[in-house]
Amino acid sequence: MPQRTSFTERLLAENQELWQGMQQHRFVTDIEQGALTARVFNQYLVFEGDFVATAIKIFSYAVIKAPEICQQRWLIGVLDALANEQMAYFECVMTKRNISLDGYRRSSPEVYRFSQGMLRAAETGSYAEILTLMFAAEWMYYHWCARVSQNEIESPDVKDWVAMHAEETFISQANWLKIELDCCAENMPEREKIQLSELYAQVLQWEIDFHSAAYEV
Repeated sequence: MPQRTSFTERLLAENQELWQGMQQHRFVTDIEQGALTARVFNQYLVFEGDFVATAIKIFSYAVIKAPEICQQRWLIGVLDALANEQMAYFECVMTKRNISLDGYRRSSPEVYRFSQGMLRAAETGSYAEILTLMFAAEWMYYHWCARVSQNEIESPDVKDWVAMHAEETFISQANWLKIELDCCAENMPEREKIQLSELYAQVLQWEIDFHSAAYEV
């Protein structure tokens, strides 16, 4: 008897074009090929550092909407890592690289659409919708960073950023989102699954546009 495809595998299968669009994005391939400029990486850090602050709000909505204490405990651990590890990384690396916020854009239409779209979806959506948002983002990061981390990366700061998303702690978090979303989908009506697939596709497109914005002058 053939093995049943999980819901998260269905999401990936239904959205392969967007998935590959992000996996092969210029930002990713520039890192892979040693071609990412300091200016682009600095601009990305400014955008992404601001988004991590937004991600704290998104995961806070997940804590509120989680059905049981076991999920809340895990999500509170995620919040702790975001607030005390990832935010600390940005504070440290931006100081080290002498990044003055006056010299870089704090937002763009693409960055605004991504951050505010994610936040609004978390605020108004269900627990499953929040899982879909963050699974789309974190599973995507884990996959390209795991691949790119096998290459020699000359910049220590870029290397550290990639490694952070290819290490066991981040992989465990991405896997937890995958498993939890699959559990939520077990008895979910088909109509809702279709809506979540559409949301998943939207997040991948937002991610593509977000990373492209770092290249804009």
